[in-house]
Amino acid sequence: MANAQKNSPNSNISYFLIGAACIVILAAAITPLLMIAKYNYPSADDWSHAVKTYQAAGDGLFEVLKAAWETVRINYHTWEGRYANVFLASLQPGIWGEKYYGCVTWLMLGSLIFSEFYLCGSLLCLLGEKKNLWLLIPVMAPGLLLQILYCPFPEESFYWYTGAVNYTFIYGLSLILTALFLRLAYGDKSAKRKTVPLYALACLLAVLVGGDNYATSLSCFLTLLLLNVFLFPKSRKIFFRMCPITLLEGAGMFVCILSPANQVRLEANFAGASNSPLWAIVMSLVRSLTNIYSWTNPKVLFMLLFILPFVWKGVGSMNFGFRLPGLFTLFTFGLYASQITATLYIDGTTGGGRMAAILYYSYYIWLIGNTCYWIGWIAKRRSRLRDALERIHFKLENHILMYCTAIGLLTAGVICISGLKETTSYKAYRNWRQGWAAQYAAEWEERLNVLHDDGIREVTFLPLSVHPEMLMYTDLQKEDGYLWVNDACALYYGKDFVRIED
Repeated sequence: MANAQKNSPNSNISYFLIGAACIVILAAAITPLLMIAKYNYPSADDWSHAVKTYQAAGDGLFEVLKAAWETVRINYHTWEGRYANVFLASLQPGIWGEKYYGCVTWLMLGSLIFSEFYLCGSLLCLLGEKKNLWLLIPVMAPGLLLQILYCPFPEESFYWYTGAVNYTFIYGLSLILTALFLRLAYGDKSAKRKTVPLYALACLLAVLVGGDNYATSLSCFLTLLLLNVFLFPKSRKIFFRMCPITLLEGAGMFVCILSPANQVRLEANFAGASNSPLWAIVMSLVRSLTNIYSWTNPKVLFMLLFILPFVWKGVGSMNFGFRLPGLFTLFTFGLYASQITATLYIDGTTGGGRMAAILYYSYYIWLIGNTCYWIGWIAKRRSRLRDALERIHFKLENHILMYCTAIGLLTAGVICISGLKETTSYKAYRNWRQGWAAQYAAEWEERLNVLHDDGIREVTFLPLSVHPEMLMYTDLQKEDGYLWVNDACALYYGKDFVRIED
């Protein structure tokens, strides 16, 4: 096969330039988002879940963790049964000082990028492509670029800690957990010194993912369960060795489901009502098809055209048969749809903005995964289509730089025409360039001077003069607003009340 031949020197230079360009463009896209991160401040549940840890922050890490556990214990019976959700939320960076809250965006973007690269890299290694790990960059970077540029509700996904850590961050942990599971099940078992720490890490991640948002915990559990089922006929020994990781993840999820707090929230938010499980399953399939249809646009199609030559190059020498691609697509669609089953069951919706973000991320992961699988199926079978694609790829090898440049320019054109100003990068740049983010931060610093003053018990603020698109999640409210946010702020800073003037 042509894609198994050695690359020419010119081809190697082209691949290097393409990879470098992908990294530069991805870095350029996230730079504006990171530039305004320093103007970020805690909000809403950042206060309500972190009251105890904020009070303990000056007494050392052990006391903070003890306070976090106490917060989990109380919430499990009163309001929030997802123990990992509460535990992580109680550790928001602002408890050590609001100036540290800016690291939230770095953490969320870093977890998203690292986890997707790590999962893809692990699969390449397991499928015999260690020498071609450079394929990670041109295959994954374009999809990541679109995920970040068009992330639904970026303020909840990259800037608001409590929302982002329990969706974007946990989504990233679920990908790392899946990658570790695959490495432990199919990788080299000879190095026990490496295997034991990885197994322990996988167990820890299983506990965290299982105890957080139901969208991720359910889909991850089903993924691990399917992988375990496929292991059973191949190796009973490996099957039983991997079972504890799957069971830990599932057990964590069921611990959350059995929490007394769930009924409290149902009564408070939805009058105790819920939908039929069968209806929720059917609607999750329908809504998922709707999402896929609405998100599959020219930008996505150009992204697939960009990665196809690299996918073809990678799958040709893989030690994998890519059998039954239709069944693979069916299973992966079911796993994707399972993410919204829980929220549809509870309230008939597909969740909030942070939920939409992880649906958007996973749409790209499964889309790229299915593309690779179907291309692999074609590449492994003798057919006219395989021969035609082989000839096309052989010709592209000598013009790959020109091909990728053309596709990249077309994609950039589509982004500009379809609404450059709607991208997260442009919005972040506009907030920085216009001074809105800096003004927002300056006004919050004035508020903090009052909130940190122990001599002031009753606090009344003027409304903020700016409302940055990317930074603010839920601001303090006037008397006819969402007043629990004010109460949470007052409790966090030890005030009798916090109000906003009309």
